[in-house]
Amino acid sequence: MANISSASGKITLKGDWTQEAIAALELVLDMWEFYGEYGIQSYDGFDEEHQTSDFFGCGRWSFSGTLDSFEDWTRDWLKEKPKRPNGELIHSLTEEQYENFLKIMCEKNLVIEMDFEDVEEGCGGHIHEIGQFTSEDGSCIRYETLECENVIPSWDEYERSSLEAAVDFFENFLSDVNRKKLRKWVKNYVTPTDIFENTDDYWEIIEYFGDCGEDPFIEFFLKFSPDTEDWEEFNLFYEEMWGCTVEEDIDEGYGEDLDFYDDDDDDDDEDVEDDDEDRDVNTWDTEPQYPLDEIDALEISGSAFVLTGDFQNCDGDRDEVKKMIEEKGGRCTGAVSGKTNYLVLGDFGSVGAKKIDQVMEQRAKGKDIKIIAEYDLFRFL
Repeated sequence: MANISSASGKITLKGDWTQEAIAALELVLDMWEFYGEYGIQSYDGFDEEHQTSDFFGCGRWSFSGTLDSFEDWTRDWLKEKPKRPNGELIHSLTEEQYENFLKIMCEKNLVIEMDFEDVEEGCGGHIHEIGQFTSEDGSCIRYETLECENVIPSWDEYERSSLEAAVDFFENFLSDVNRKKLRKWVKNYVTPTDIFENTDDYWEIIEYFGDCGEDPFIEFFLKFSPDTEDWEEFNLFYEEMWGCTVEEDIDEGYGEDLDFYDDDDDDDDEDVEDDDEDRDVNTWDTEPQYPLDEIDALEISGSAFVLTGDFQNCDGDRDEVKKMIEEKGGRCTGAVSGKTNYLVLGDFGSVGAKKIDQVMEQRAKGKDIKIIAEYDLFRFL
């Protein structure tokens, strides 16, 4: 049986959609339910004043692929005329009505825009797509994807208990652990999921992340060096599943370019608590803890940046901060070097003292590296 994906978003009618054209479309939209298994399951409706409608749909593997199949499926339905058990036709659309719809689409150069997020069941993909239906010659309708991007899941989409269950799971593998640091690692490097609440079966959990195409266990080993009997037991399941232990599954050189392994922001400072009352604490507002440089301008294009600490902007997503810098022509690296131009300290603290020391060492060698606050970075982004 094919995987089912769930899509939700908006249908927008673009062009000169008269009431006649909308009526022709709605006959087709009602048929595009396709037995309620795939297709457009529900929508709010249109009129000449309201030409955007929320909708919900289901995809066969993916909703995008299902939209691409609508023309072929519609022709098959019109040919086969499927009926309900009582003998009634499942849909009332006729070939003449469908041809009239295509003719109107073509003559008026009308467009049906689909803007939606699609989530595959289980641990499948989650994408945001914008596409459109057109009928260039009136003989058929064609779907074209215009934009498509992966949606990065967030732990914020789950209950806090899901995150804590994940932290509990990994904590069992460590004889000595700073739970704050472990929680931060889980938030950054474990795909958000509620599986840790639903099962403690090692086999099921390993298989789940294998289906995701993710393997947090290698990164966990490199980061924390697990050492308990629970870890040894887990490794037996891992070896049975993949034919090798976690340690043996590490490729030579794996992790060398990942800054959280060899240049950890947390080595010298405790992570900030995730509790709500701590989220807006900015200890630098009154008394800066580090040698911040005052700047009147910021050269982003062509400059090298290193980010450290917890960021207030972009909901704390450091990758988004990096993306904004790169869009302005800058580049981001994981470690301080003589080629670094700016070290940016996140406004929520927990910065890496090691990085501060490295900047001071480079300055002693004559390198001009500025240490700036997140606030100053975003003044010029």
